[in-house]
Amino acid sequence: MDIELIFNTCLCGIKIMKKRNKQIGMIVAVVALLVSVLPNVQADDKHYEGWVRSFAEAKELAAKEGKSILMEFTGSDWCPPCKALHKNVLGTDTFKNEITKDFILLVLDNPRDKSLVTDAEQEQYKKLSAQYKVTGVPTVFLADAEGKPYHKQVGYSGDPADKWVANARGKVKVLAQRDEFFAQASEAKGVERAKLLEKAISGIDSAVALALYGDTIDEIISLDADDTAGLKGKYAELRQGAINEAKQKELYQKSYKLFQAGDKEGAKKLLLEAQAVAPKTRLGQQIPKILETNFK
Repeated sequence: MDIELIFNTCLCGIKIMKKRNKQIGMIVAVVALLVSVLPNVQADDKHYEGWVRSFAEAKELAAKEGKSILMEFTGSDWCPPCKALHKNVLGTDTFKNEITKDFILLVLDNPRDKSLVTDAEQEQYKKLSAQYKVTGVPTVFLADAEGKPYHKQVGYSGDPADKWVANARGKVKVLAQRDEFFAQASEAKGVERAKLLEKAISGIDSAVALALYGDTIDEIISLDADDTAGLKGKYAELRQGAINEAKQKELYQKSYKLFQAGDKEGAKKLLLEAQAVAPKTRLGQQIPKILETNFK
């Protein structure tokens, strides 16, 4: 069913409502249903021409065309870095002409003006942002045709379109490496299988691997239970590091709230705890400067 049919259905409904007030509820329900089952009706607007808004459709197209999926989580009408990314990269001819050689484009928008998205899109955003552990926008994932990510980019660094596109297209090699070693691992057993599984996810950013390849990591640890290959220890350490970093961010946020409330002593105490939890992270290295600037 296309846009014209929806429009005609709505127009017909208006005429009927004028004649039959008793059928208002039925017509509104029918129109709402038609819109809800077509989550892509707004996809080809001036901001996202050529993008789809349905995860299911993106996977179908990716499988059909032998491509990956580039999915952008965004706040199109309120997020400054999202707007900058779109202006400098996603809305350029360089992006449109080159990126589609390798990717199906999927936009997942969470605007403040909810009239910009359908109810189905809003529910889809809630589900996928939770599934992929999205904590901020813009967040861009590169995923295989089944929706399994192999690269994640948070924020916008300011790169021009040609550099941004080249980096994204270059990440397709990570997918090829992943699939190659997964295939080899299917024929192996024991520690040898663990080594191949590790090679499969080694090109994937550790944060993405820890968040979205948990089953693979569990198997690696199980197969290398004695830490013969050093893989059990490696991934146990990475997991603990992720736990510590999450705890650090939590303490930092609590500290910030105390600082805003005027409790500088409590805020300083939590900042020191946050630094001690994970001193080598980016935030951990920034905390001394924060302390120096705000707690003289």
